[in-house]
Amino acid sequence: MGYDFQLEDQDTSVHPIYSANGARDARGFALMIDGQRLDITLTPTANDCEFLVDIDGVRESVFVASDADGHGDVHFIHFRGRSHRVEAINALERAQQEAAPSDGGEILRAPMPGVVVEVTTAVGAEVEAGQLLLTIESMKLQTAIVAPAAGRVVEIGLSEGANFEQGATLVRLEATGDDRSGEAAKAGEAR
Repeated sequence: MGYDFQLEDQDTSVHPIYSANGARDARGFALMIDGQRLDITLTPTANDCEFLVDIDGVRESVFVASDADGHGDVHFIHFRGRSHRVEAINALERAQQEAAPSDGGEILRAPMPGVVVEVTTAVGAEVEAGQLLLTIESMKLQTAIVAPAAGRVVEIGLSEGANFEQGATLVRLEATGDDRSGEAAKAGEAR
């Protein structure tokens, strides 16, 4: 499982490194900063807040302190003479916020990179709140993408088997309800 965080107002991610046979490297991580990947290893030292970090074969000390409230959402990292504030991001919460309704519709976005396992709806379909729209897989974990409210599917951003990046549009919904029933009533009166 990977993590997203903010580092000096840049979206950044860190994910475990896996070998070709699928085994996880206990200390290895792939760090993505501004689109650039760095493979790192982290080794604890006798000092509780000091770690040795190997970045591209160079070993250096890094000091990490967590926020005082104990939630672990904010860390302060001292590296190469500079201190950085790093804040953890809940990818699912962020995706829900980004999918907030606008202009009567919703865009459901990918909370993390992955692949579409199954599409269970079609463009033009009327869906109910909680109805399964598609299933995605990220880091060997399957996630059901469901309709947050009743609506009509106006776009399916990806087909089954497609790979996607974090933030990719999965499904776009259009609100249905009062406006639509009013149009139907007007059409009935015209007959």
